[in-house]
Amino acid sequence: MLRARHLIALWLLLLSGLVGAQDADDLLRLVVLHTNDVHGQCRTRQAHWLNAEAPPAIGGLPRVAAYVASVREELHDPREGLLVLDGGDWFQGTPEGLLDDGEAFTRALTAVGYDALVVGNHEFDHGVDHLAALIEKTKIPCVLANVRAAEGGARVDWAPPYRVFERVGLRIGVVGLLTPETPSITHADARGLFFQSPIEALTEARAELADQRLDLLIPLTHLGVRDDRELSRAHPDLPLIIGGHSHTYLKEGVTEGECLICQVGSKASAVGRVELFFDPETRELVRRTYQVVDLLDGAVAPRNAEVERAVEAMLERSEADMSLKIGTLATAFQRSHVRLETSNVGNWLTDRMRERMGAQVAIQNRGGIRADLQAGPVTRRDAFEVLPFGNHLVLLEVSGAELTAAVAQAVGGHAHSGLEFSGMEVRVRPLDEGLGELLSITIDGKPVEPDARITLATNNFLAGGGDDYFPGDSPKVVREDPMLMRELFEHAFQRAGTVESVATNRYVTVLER
Repeated sequence: MLRARHLIALWLLLLSGLVGAQDADDLLRLVVLHTNDVHGQCRTRQAHWLNAEAPPAIGGLPRVAAYVASVREELHDPREGLLVLDGGDWFQGTPEGLLDDGEAFTRALTAVGYDALVVGNHEFDHGVDHLAALIEKTKIPCVLANVRAAEGGARVDWAPPYRVFERVGLRIGVVGLLTPETPSITHADARGLFFQSPIEALTEARAELADQRLDLLIPLTHLGVRDDRELSRAHPDLPLIIGGHSHTYLKEGVTEGECLICQVGSKASAVGRVELFFDPETRELVRRTYQVVDLLDGAVAPRNAEVERAVEAMLERSEADMSLKIGTLATAFQRSHVRLETSNVGNWLTDRMRERMGAQVAIQNRGGIRADLQAGPVTRRDAFEVLPFGNHLVLLEVSGAELTAAVAQAVGGHAHSGLEFSGMEVRVRPLDEGLGELLSITIDGKPVEPDARITLATNNFLAGGGDDYFPGDSPKVVREDPMLMRELFEHAFQRAGTVESVATNRYVTVLER
């Protein structure tokens, strides 16, 4: 019934250009505010992407909370309702976010007044038991429909699959969906769970919700825009998907069929605002608008005192340590977003890894390098934001065949993120869609043979099978170094004083064999 009603309503939207037959004053108005990938962002940041010369201050959790509070004050008519949603990855990524293993920030996030937050992959970074306990202690209103204790088993019991809300007489279901890549990109014990196809999980959830007489169903996802598109194609009657995971800034949203897919970048820099207008008699959706509100100076008021107190307490605990200057960066560190191009930060970091461990080669997953860095003074906080995960160094002994398979997967696009590397020359032939075919690897000018034994420096995430570069039995561990990756970063800056870096692509592109 919901499907048929939405198809009729969406046909009407096409005919009317998203304008209903009735005057807007007669319609029911539902405002959906949303964020995603907040990643523990308490403070404002400098928005260099908006103005490189004079970057304005943007974002931070207090500004999110203030904007939500301002919209609550705005909606005073009984025909106006509000729903506040988040697309996952709550606390991992800043020193404040990791205080008390994420509990302090999660409590502050809850105080914003979210109605539902999907569980993101980084919520698993401290393990499944930690996540279950965090949800229980903070009472965060999360949703998660596609994670089960085992294949064919029951859903996990520490997060409800969906929540149903009533606003302005409308019944609204929100279903949480998480990327099935999670077991390969987070804490190893997530591999003990079964991550169901989001498309199948949504089909099951809709069947379970059939007797709820919903007027609107919203998938709240941590899948990324590409998978959100696939989800909407499989469920073509959906009018709206609120997403996260890919950190995509969609100023106007994107449409797949008649579905509006929304995401607002990351780091609490913006809030998305969807306005849905319904006929009060038929409950049909007759109009839809969307905007993204960048949280710049003067963009938000009033203030949320509870969130501000929580953030001030977290900053007080972390600030003295994090403001310590560790060195100077002569040239900005810029991450690569092209699979067959290494970056200056990746080159520099893997060189330091190889030196520290005395290895022939080093590899680092790009997904573990989380921020660019502007030239100038560098603080301990900067090191944390570039390398926020608690990964440490590991020295492996791998065969030539294992190294070749890992690099081939990186250039072929089958792994979650590409690789940065040191100590080897990698020759590739470009293919379509930015992917490549591995042609050869040489170390010290010599081709890598399948039975060669090679020492490789990496982090414990990759050494333990993360991103599926080393599937099955892990390679031989020669030595583990307790030094964290960000400590390596910090110590290297302290030794150098001023760090120079060169953006030389370590992939050698060969157009013809």
